[in-house]
Amino acid sequence: MNNLPNQWMAQQQQAGRWLCLVLEGDNAARQPMMATRELSGYCNVYAQTPLAEMVMAGPVILLLDQVNEAALRDLLTQPETNWGWLGSLPTADLTAVTRHWRNRMLLGSPGNQSLYRFHDNRTLARAVAYLPLEHRPAFLGPLLSVCYWHEDRWHTADNPAPDEYPVPDPAPWLNTPNPNAGAILHANILRYLLAEHSEDLVVLVESQDPKVWLTHVLEQARAWQWTRPEQLEFLVVRRLEEATRSSVICWQPKVGETPEDHFERVVRQWCLMENKDE
Repeated sequence: MNNLPNQWMAQQQQAGRWLCLVLEGDNAARQPMMATRELSGYCNVYAQTPLAEMVMAGPVILLLDQVNEAALRDLLTQPETNWGWLGSLPTADLTAVTRHWRNRMLLGSPGNQSLYRFHDNRTLARAVAYLPLEHRPAFLGPLLSVCYWHEDRWHTADNPAPDEYPVPDPAPWLNTPNPNAGAILHANILRYLLAEHSEDLVVLVESQDPKVWLTHVLEQARAWQWTRPEQLEFLVVRRLEEATRSSVICWQPKVGETPEDHFERVVRQWCLMENKDE
């Protein structure tokens, strides 16, 4: 399978297509590869955008004239570093593909925007795997085909209708599930408890593993459909108090109770207990 990108590149070239490399901004190969190319041979994606001040750290799209280029060979031997991915285009003009990703790299309204890391091969892989085939053209745009590393092996995917497309609203690839989301949430909550409720957390450590305890609490949150940040914070913090102090709350939902009614009832119950203790 390690030979797949070379086979894919050969097939694309035989079909008369141009190869391009979407490269992570902080990769050591970035500057050397840019230095050997004419200005038309690469595009800094963040240039001429609201992220222009980050252009030197942002992703770059480079044309690949020589598949035996030393820097490219080095990248292909270390795909686990998640440096980016390969694509093919109908011409040697990077204008359309750069415009395509610039239109998709910022999420949210002005002043409250976040980055969509399209240049990360893991992001690309999750989107391609998740999207129905009819939504793939709006995601890949002018790219004819892509080759990327994901979950310990190389993959390829073709675009059934390459062209320039407006960004759909809502963009279906933004609903791509992140398999690491649970682990990220778990780690963030533990950091929050360590910063804001360290005394209770220290007491908890004396009787049980905080990671195991938190896993059980988050399983309850999922079962009860308490997904909003304020619901998670309430559940985790009050459960921690319950595990380290004497407070006891009747947590279980009543028959026919909606998740929202369940949450509001438990909050009221906790407020009454707090007022009684004062």
